[in-house]
Amino acid sequence: MKNKFKLFLPLLFVCAYLLYPVESRILAQGEGYSQYSEFLIEETDDYKINIFISPVRPVVGQQIFSIEVLEKITNNPVKDLKIEVYATPLFDEKKQFSPALSSSLMEGNYQSILRLEKKGFWLMDFEIYNEDEKVTISEQIEIFERNRTIDNSDFSYAFLIIQFIFFGGLIYLFVSSRRRKKKLNI
Repeated sequence: MKNKFKLFLPLLFVCAYLLYPVESRILAQGEGYSQYSEFLIEETDDYKINIFISPVRPVVGQQIFSIEVLEKITNNPVKDLKIEVYATPLFDEKKQFSPALSSSLMEGNYQSILRLEKKGFWLMDFEIYNEDEKVTISEQIEIFERNRTIDNSDFSYAFLIIQFIFFGGLIYLFVSSRRRKKKLNI
């Protein structure tokens, strides 16, 4: 029974280690709180339009655009607009489309989610419709390749060193326990 219990503790650590990254991956895919960066500020005849993007550094995958539309004179949020967001990779004819949906909690705020699966430059078109007119705003965005290092090799080296220390510690415990068993003739 003692032998089985001695193996239980290292197995418990290994299981906890293997299950921990799953939670981190879920939060990294946007399940937690999102951070936004300013993408574009535009003023038209009637509106002041602020567009924000999440993630802060656009990488291949899901992009969330938060669009705030305010009246230019009164600075009040504008409700009941129809906003469509289009994304086109440069030198490609294939457009992606996503409607921007309004938020009931924050009037004048609309959100659109697009899945951009190619790195490189994309042309973003935001079409805003009200009863009288259509306003089109275009801007270019660069989508970066998704990688662990995010242009920082120090992070990846630190990650490898931590993994080496962790697994080295497990091997040390296993070998030292074997030596102890042989010494005690168990």
